Amino acid sequence: MLHYYAATSQSTITRTLILWLLSNVGGTLWLAFDFASDRLEDYSIALMSGLVAALVSLAMVPLVVPFFTLMSGLRANWSRRTLALSGVTLFFLLANQLLLLLLPINSLWGLLPMSLPYWVAAVLAVLWLYGPARRVVAVG
Repeated sequence: MLHYYAATSQSTITRTLILWLLSNVGGTLWLAFDFASDRLEDYSIALMSGLVAALVSLAMVPLVVPFFTLMSGLRANWSRRTLALSGVTLFFLLANQLLLLLLPINSLWGLLPMSLPYWVAAVLAVLWLYGPARRVVAVG
């Protein structure tokens, strides 16, 4: 039983860090493309936004790992993908609330254009990480 918990926890940590990396890289690339499409010199704004997003979301990782470990242990009737999507959305909203406290932005609607690419990248990462198992077919 302890071995199962350790293996599950290790898998959860690995997937959480992969999810963190993919959502930050994807969101920053999206913002860089968006900013550079108007003026090429504005890509640095996206890179600085990406650095802030990475730091804020890295602060969420210690909360995400126990959440995913707990949710995977509950054996609810939800699929792992549904649990991961709900977790990503919950922590996206939590990170946005933290950003509202730290940045001089008045409302969530003012923050969404900068943070929404990170949520979309996180959702795509969840769909990839928790997608259907790929089957290897032996030929011959």
